[in-house]
Amino acid sequence: MKKLILEILMGLSFNAAIFHTQIANIFSAEKPVTKTISLSIARGAQYDESAYNMSKASVRVIIFKVKDNKQIVLWDKNYDTLLLKNYPAFSNALHNEVTVSNILDRKEKLYVTYIITYNTKGSVMQIENGTTLLKGEKNSNVVINI
Repeated sequence: MKKLILEILMGLSFNAAIFHTQIANIFSAEKPVTKTISLSIARGAQYDESAYNMSKASVRVIIFKVKDNKQIVLWDKNYDTLLLKNYPAFSNALHNEVTVSNILDRKEKLYVTYIITYNTKGSVMQIENGTTLLKGEKNSNVVINI
């Protein structure tokens, strides 16, 4: 009988310890982290043909976080419009490093979205793309191909 009571008490103690740990994890304060995002913008093609002589492109990059289904813009930049052939190759890409502070990695998602606007003789086309930054990742690289 004593053995049965001891087994029951140990089982209840074990379950209580697990439950306490889970509750403590839910309510413990998460420390904010700082993330660094390296942006590289370069042309992916040569654009040397005469059809591209008057073709231009501009880039807009938006970094935002989502918490509780609310989007909060953290950084928004429009890059100058350039002729396609004037964008640098990847070896000389336009670089920008953005540091974002106070991110709660467990509760917030961080996104980088970019919109490329192409303009050829008044004909305009926009392409939107982006990426989600991974939790736990402190440094991210985003390459934007023109």
